[in-house]
Amino acid sequence: MSSRTQYISRYALPLLFGVCVFLFFALYYSAHLHYQEQFQLFLYDTLYWQERIATPGGVAEYAAEFLTQFYYHSWLGAIIIALLLVSFQQLLWQIAKGIKDNPSFYPLTFIPSIAMWIFLCDENSMLAYLVSILITLIATLTFRWINSPIARLVCGIIFTPLLYWCVGGAFFIGVALVVLRIWFEETTDTHKWLFTLTIIVISIFCPLLTKSWIQYPLSSLLIGIGYYRFPSVIPYIILITAALTIAIPLLFVWLPKTKSWIITTQYIAIAVVSIPLIGAAISMDKEEVMEYDYLVRKQHWQKIIHKAEKKTPTSPFSVVALNLALGKTGQLSDRMFEFYQNGTQGLFTEFERDFTSPLVTGEVYYHLGMINTAQRHAFEAMEAIPNFRKSVRGFKRLAETNLINGEYEVAAKYINALTKTTYYRKWANHAKTFLYDENKISMNPEWGPLRGLRYPKDFLFSPTEKDMMLGMLLTHNIKNKMAFEYLLGYTLLNRDIESFMKYYPLGRNMGYSQIPRSYQEVLAFSWSQQNNSFDGMPWNIAPQVKSSMESFARIYTQQQSNTPNILKDKFGHTYWSYLLLKN
Repeated sequence: MSSRTQYISRYALPLLFGVCVFLFFALYYSAHLHYQEQFQLFLYDTLYWQERIATPGGVAEYAAEFLTQFYYHSWLGAIIIALLLVSFQQLLWQIAKGIKDNPSFYPLTFIPSIAMWIFLCDENSMLAYLVSILITLIATLTFRWINSPIARLVCGIIFTPLLYWCVGGAFFIGVALVVLRIWFEETTDTHKWLFTLTIIVISIFCPLLTKSWIQYPLSSLLIGIGYYRFPSVIPYIILITAALTIAIPLLFVWLPKTKSWIITTQYIAIAVVSIPLIGAAISMDKEEVMEYDYLVRKQHWQKIIHKAEKKTPTSPFSVVALNLALGKTGQLSDRMFEFYQNGTQGLFTEFERDFTSPLVTGEVYYHLGMINTAQRHAFEAMEAIPNFRKSVRGFKRLAETNLINGEYEVAAKYINALTKTTYYRKWANHAKTFLYDENKISMNPEWGPLRGLRYPKDFLFSPTEKDMMLGMLLTHNIKNKMAFEYLLGYTLLNRDIESFMKYYPLGRNMGYSQIPRSYQEVLAFSWSQQNNSFDGMPWNIAPQVKSSMESFARIYTQQQSNTPNILKDKFGHTYWSYLLLKN
């Protein structure tokens, strides 16, 4: 290799690789990082540390969760992932070079890092797997400093169980690499066989002995407990990445040195293969939903609406987020049908016993003033997290709902925990000043109004009668404009014009300067079902709405083959289109 080619390979390309990883997660996949951050609760607490290290791989999990908390800023999370993946490649290069210095195949050391990149595109992948491999590779590198065969054997006996307890199943990678190094360095067959058999036996017995007092499946103890959010699921990419990490140094031994153009060909081939694989691993539909959820969590209502104006959302969670943003900005009654609506699911998704959907719907209940329901959704979501972690988002919401309900002792439990975090400490210390202070809560711009909106009495919540729940909420506080708009929106999405006409008069004191657009369209439609003209209407309907209603009715009654398409093109943003075309 020329010095210039060597310089590009050793320094410029790892830097380029790191930049690509950073740009991908910072600009293209940032919502996935926020998604990861909310489903853990890293505490600077001795008990938390003890709980983590009580299982194999706990040290790596603790370090990974420490890093994951910085995903709070997606750009910082992208930097962390980029640095870790580049470190993975560089460490593997050092190990492979230590076994046999074959710079002709330096590009191959990027392959396991790319496989890990693919793994991290899964929203349920845990950073602990990458951290575990890095710790394993560092331990493997330090082993080369020991030259005495006896010292190597003693260190192997001592440190193999220790490495297993630190990183979990990833320690098998280190065992394989150390054995590989011994066989290509050691000259005495007796020492090779003795070391190999001893380390393999210890490696097999580590998870087997652990099974006797740790209540995990043997498969999890062998492969790793905290590498994936669902403990019972083992994605193939985990095994593939481990196999590649072991195979690459072995290829350095088997493959002969070659010419520079072969090196360039390797880079091209790796790029051609890896780009489609990464593309297949990502899910932009999930990314969109996660971005909407993050914007709801941060209460960036205008950003949600602006995003929907560029591309109307169609997934249930995204539609819920958009309608909530419209409700919070006072635009729901005017603009609801400018966007795609998927029925009443667009206001409230059905409750599911998982760890994601209750969070989105719980946000709606929270902002409507249904505090107990929001609290139940937050708690259920947190308890359903598959790897049994707590959620920093869940803790924050539970602290808020208990403050609003006046349950100060319960609120204090969640607030005190949040004071031991990095990014929520300031909020928690501020929230602590509200404990047992009724007047201060009443003066809070968010909690005070919500305390006035919430139900005054307990009752059984009926998920099949959400209109009744909204009606009770509105009856308690007739000025709850958002509850009124959700109540009417629920009837409209349910295509229940009769109920709309019954509830509509409740809005006379809501402060509307004019009848909202979608309500005008419903009133005009209802009137036209019983009258031949708009003369004598008791509502102030805009002339444009009347004219559009007449045009819609004229085209609709023609019933030609292309009538639905014509109506969607001209009236797709009206309630009539939703009502009659079933769009």
